[in-house]
Amino acid sequence: MFVVFTDSDRMRVERFKQSTREKLRGVRCPEHHQPPRLHFHGESLQEITISLSGCCARLMQLANARVALSEPVETQMRKPA
Repeated sequence: MFVVFTDSDRMRVERFKQSTREKLRGVRCPEHHQPPRLHFHGESLQEITISLSGCCARLMQLANARVALSEPVETQMRKPA
């Protein structure tokens, strides 16, 4: 079956990717000072997967916790109290 993706689909995927990248901005391994590596696979939100890799288990814990947030840390910090 051939699936046609609209510009709207592509924009949603790009927003998801950008949001995920923003969540990981500034995440570095406390021991090795390396950032996590992030790869996306798929062309729609229904099929997209994220591959995350890093130098050690500690970095992976930090990166996974950050990705699990509902929005980027910078956005959370700017919200009024």
